[in-house]
Amino acid sequence: MRVLLCGLCAAMAMIGLASPLARKGTFGVPFRAAPEEVRTPLKLGAQEALQVVSDSGSLKANDLVVAVNGRRFKAFADFNDMVRSLASGTSAQLTVLRNGKEQEVTVPFRAKPLDETDKYVTLYDEVTSSGHQIRTFITRPKSPGKHPVFFWIQGIGTGSVDFPLSTKNYIAPFVKAFADDDYVTVRVEKPGVGDSEGGPAKLVGYDEELDIYRQTLKALDKYDFVDRSNVFIFGHSMGGCHAPLVASEIPVRGIISYGTVSNSWLEWTIRSPRIQSPLGGKTLAEVDTEVRLTTQLYNYLYNEKKSVDWIKTNHPELKELAEATSPDGIMLGDRSLEYMRGVNDKNFCEAWAKLGETKVLALFGANDWISLREDQSQVADAVNAAHPGNAEFQVLPDMDHLFSKCTSMKDSFARFGKPGTEFNDEVVRVVKAWVKANMSH
Repeated sequence: MRVLLCGLCAAMAMIGLASPLARKGTFGVPFRAAPEEVRTPLKLGAQEALQVVSDSGSLKANDLVVAVNGRRFKAFADFNDMVRSLASGTSAQLTVLRNGKEQEVTVPFRAKPLDETDKYVTLYDEVTSSGHQIRTFITRPKSPGKHPVFFWIQGIGTGSVDFPLSTKNYIAPFVKAFADDDYVTVRVEKPGVGDSEGGPAKLVGYDEELDIYRQTLKALDKYDFVDRSNVFIFGHSMGGCHAPLVASEIPVRGIISYGTVSNSWLEWTIRSPRIQSPLGGKTLAEVDTEVRLTTQLYNYLYNEKKSVDWIKTNHPELKELAEATSPDGIMLGDRSLEYMRGVNDKNFCEAWAKLGETKVLALFGANDWISLREDQSQVADAVNAAHPGNAEFQVLPDMDHLFSKCTSMKDSFARFGKPGTEFNDEVVRVVKAWVKANMSH
């Protein structure tokens, strides 16, 4: 019996259960943002309901979850905070709208599944950042020796990256392709998300979040199965803003950015409505009015550091837009105004120019209506101006911001985040080929 227990303890340590950072639970149910056409008739805000993707126990596909244990949420970050407070092995009452009628459903809250295959085992480890323990997920290949690293840095949202790589989303199949190919893969949970301490997630500042990637990159030195000379970072969206900032301090072999921002955040905010608003049905004349108001609003918010209340009081013509942009000081549903100011204050081109011998691949999905093509080509331009030949820019056809197959921006916009979208694995093929071609030998 003693031998059996010792073996069990060793196995638990290998898969990360010896970590002092406690594992939290899950409903084990896939959710997505409720589509506008479903929310609008019910007078629900953009983040006031989560739609159940498929039947699971007492929950049915298309149920709209609007409250946890009687508490309504206004943003997905609030929902995540409510869930984080639940104890694994218990249950919760979810208020759902089913066929337009509200009802209470009891849902068990179980321990999160562990992720191990015949190719890799997942280590549930942690780093310390800003005095908090932050969860990391390291897949260790089962084959012997040192292995190259694929470090995924997620975008701006505060959604969890704690899921088995068999999960059907836009992140898992990408990371799994590298884990199955004997790479060490790395993900890190944001402060106040999942197992990580800190938060609330929506109040975390930009530099505070940036440090979790810095500490995770430093922590790779402790793993004897990591080939430190071949660390590659994939920065998706806002992750492509974090990547050059940390890699300019701690060198890596390569960075792949996808759909990121390289100009100021203010410029992206002003220019993106020219692409997005016509897709939503606005006329060009309406878009022009929107851009003019947006330019004024964000100049006050970002450059002059004025509060939303100050803007509403001193510029009543901007009141409606200000309230829609940043209710309660929160922007984009789950990020603070201070976080966005932190983004705007960074000179990303300067960071890209400081990368030394790091190789860079800047990617743009041809049907990506969220990021701007010129921001991606400028990444390569900034690197090559300082270190000629170290960067390249590629456009990937039939692909949007979340790597979905689509025929146009209009097609992507109409189906974005909805069931039935297909992951375009051409992005994996391109990235793998580039990584292998740029490895240090």
